Amino acid sequence: MTEFRELAGLPPYGPMATSFPASFAKTGREGYVLEVSPDFGDAWVGNFARGLGGHSGAYAHPNGSDLVVFAGGSGYVIDPRTHTLREEFGHGVVAHVWKVTDPPGLICDRQGLAFFRIGSAGILWHTRRLSWDGFRDVALTPTRITGLAWGLGDAWVPFSVELAGGSSAGGSIQGAGDFDWEVLAKGSTERSGR
Repeated sequence: MTEFRELAGLPPYGPMATSFPASFAKTGREGYVLEVSPDFGDAWVGNFARGLGGHSGAYAHPNGSDLVVFAGGSGYVIDPRTHTLREEFGHGVVAHVWKVTDPPGLICDRQGLAFFRIGSAGILWHTRRLSWDGFRDVALTPTRITGLAWGLGDAWVPFSVELAGGSSAGGSIQGAGDFDWEVLAKGSTERSGR
């Protein structure tokens, strides 16, 4: 099993850190620094470019072999054995992350506007836009995520998202065009309320 831990900064000794994305190495900057100890092979250090602001942290990928790393809201899926980037996502907009089970995965808050779920095969679903600008009182149950979405006129409007398929109800955004973001999980029969 791969182990990992956040470091306060780049080590002053040892091999150079692996930069994610690779072009980040040319900047000479320090990002989110993570020491990775794969289940076989030597430990190594990753230097992850930070997004505009948001969540930073590392998680075992639900596929059981990769890591999901968030750096200032930007997301990276990496192979810890080969030090390679498999996928980059989020682009600086992931505000919060919650671990879920049954099946294992991660629920991500997209900049206080929507949610998406990462599962073993990648991103399983993405909700429609639920809020004008932020969430509060977010709570997870084994089957749903609920909370309040900020609306116009300084009003907080309740919403819920079904964790298995990504369908949603409520929220402060109700226009037809706001469903453009919605991608429900394959096989989901439940549709979002409009």
